[in-house]
Amino acid sequence: MASPRRSPLLAVLALLLTVVGVVSTLTKSNNAAVAPSSLSTAPGAESTALYCTGLTGTKGDALGHVTFLNTTSSAKKLNIEVVANTGVRASSTMLLGAHAAQSIHPENLATGSSFAVAAQVNGAGVVGDEVAADATATTPCTTAGVTNWYGAGFDTTVGSSAILSIYNPTATAAVFNVATYSASGFIAPAPFQGVAIAAHAQVEIDLGTQIVNTSNIGVHVKVLRGSINIVGVQGSGHVTSFNAGVLALATTVWFPRVTTVLGASAQLRITNTNSLPVDLSASVTLANFQIAPQTLTLAPYASGVIVITPNSAIPAAGYATVTLRASRPVFTALATGTGTALALSAPVTPSTDFLVGDFSGKGYDAATVTNTGSRTIVVKFATVVGQGSQSVTGTTQLAAHTTEDILGLFSGVSSLKATTLLVTSSRSSLLVTTTLPSSPVGTTVVAPLDGR
Repeated sequence: MASPRRSPLLAVLALLLTVVGVVSTLTKSNNAAVAPSSLSTAPGAESTALYCTGLTGTKGDALGHVTFLNTTSSAKKLNIEVVANTGVRASSTMLLGAHAAQSIHPENLATGSSFAVAAQVNGAGVVGDEVAADATATTPCTTAGVTNWYGAGFDTTVGSSAILSIYNPTATAAVFNVATYSASGFIAPAPFQGVAIAAHAQVEIDLGTQIVNTSNIGVHVKVLRGSINIVGVQGSGHVTSFNAGVLALATTVWFPRVTTVLGASAQLRITNTNSLPVDLSASVTLANFQIAPQTLTLAPYASGVIVITPNSAIPAAGYATVTLRASRPVFTALATGTGTALALSAPVTPSTDFLVGDFSGKGYDAATVTNTGSRTIVVKFATVVGQGSQSVTGTTQLAAHTTEDILGLFSGVSSLKATTLLVTSSRSSLLVTTTLPSSPVGTTVVAPLDGR
């Protein structure tokens, strides 16, 4: 399950504990493509980069902004380029003060229907997050391109839209293929093969132009040359969500906070890229209840669903912890919402470090830590605070295969609203899960920053 985009932030914690309010950077992956200026994200780097794609103009589903957060005690200069799907470009600079946050709205800088944002930073320690206009969908900016990407659960049914927003962060053209999987099997539409994207350009792939009126589409993007950044943008009725996808198939996937409340819908949407059937079993842990595993056999080259709620076998009793196990590697997404209006969220990959920031401005309904491993781990918490304030830290142990609320373990803060919190672990089995306030509860699942 380890992502090649992840790298340890233990140096960040060390700095934070010794110098109040100072933290280092979220670092770039080992196999990342070289960015326009051959940027490095090592802790002492002279410059770093952030790439964000997925936002649209006023006529799209994902109108919104990008927020940059400076986690260090010194000001940072950002050189920002906004690229539209029309080819229009706009440049600006931003001076981001110590521990300060500032947002940009791409549609105010360039003309187009969809956008990518690239930021070059003089030094390390700046992170970014995309936030939809209604603040119910967020996704972290990344520091590198990828060469394989998997996104599950897309819908192109009536009232829905499924878009792949793709940005090329490199100085050379990239070429990629898109394959899809559904209940009908494998499809590789000719218009989605050998797609070229110019250097520093942004494009959209509308799945609905080729995969018409279809639910639960799994997508594999294989890059043949270069590397790209991808975010899936799902429109479902009045709900917009960002599907960050995953970089590898897996046989075990964790969803530590899945809603089961009355009026909510929650599904595991799973795609099998294998030539043989896959046996799936979802273990559901819900306080005070014993629940039999939910099982499914998924045909080759197909997608399927395990319904968590509404499900007569699973009581409506708040948040459940769900662990999916597969006999062969698959990729998944969690679909949550009400009725047919569903939001997609990709599973978070276990790591050693996460940054939880209130980029939506709404705080969190749930924020948890999970130990996915078989041994007890040490979890450390540290607030990232402004100059003149003192960081609050704490340490606890988290038993194997357990999930706990962050606020129940860390007394240093009473709320995560308007708070930035660094969470680190002694082992790479840590997983952080967050949901925004919503009605019904738990239907807006968002990803913390995880070192990508």
